Amino acid sequence: MDNYKLEKEYRVPHETFKEAYKAYQKKFVKPKSIIFSVLFLILAADFVYAAIKAPDNRLVYLLIMVCIAFAFREWYNPHRIFQNISETMKALGEPTYKIGIADDHIDITTVEEPEPENDTENEEADSADIPEEYEPLPEKSVIKLGQDYKLLEYDRFFLLMEGKKMFYILPKEGFSEAELEIVRGTEKV
Repeated sequence: MDNYKLEKEYRVPHETFKEAYKAYQKKFVKPKSIIFSVLFLILAADFVYAAIKAPDNRLVYLLIMVCIAFAFREWYNPHRIFQNISETMKALGEPTYKIGIADDHIDITTVEEPEPENDTENEEADSADIPEEYEPLPEKSVIKLGQDYKLLEYDRFFLLMEGKKMFYILPKEGFSEAELEIVRGTEKV
């Protein structure tokens, strides 16, 4: 059994999610995207120079267009991904999560929302005839504290990261200062 220093349920408001995802992209996604966009534009400029030297070489014109297309794709993809994920999270609403902070790990689980109770027997009988589609909740996420763990603190939220590819958003809203200090203390492990 885990001995938790902190166990608490929380929700991530959509605006906080958008702000946190933008902060993640700004730190880890956009620098790489900008570097590749610039590299493709430099390559395109080199091909333009080659086209000026040899205007009858049609392959160079194709390579210029390919480089510009790749530069645009590198620049545009983070924006498109942000829009898609933001719309998906908005459609999900604000599920309730539970965080558990132990000495050597952090658990994050999705809490099942209670079903509204039916008052009439007819509704219960009707719902019994229709098979309910059951979507199981995601499994508990376990973040091991140590070498790959990183905690980034912002004004309204924390980003709890395992490596650079997996992150969790923990809003500060609803947490006491003592609870926030426990979260801050996870990076020192």
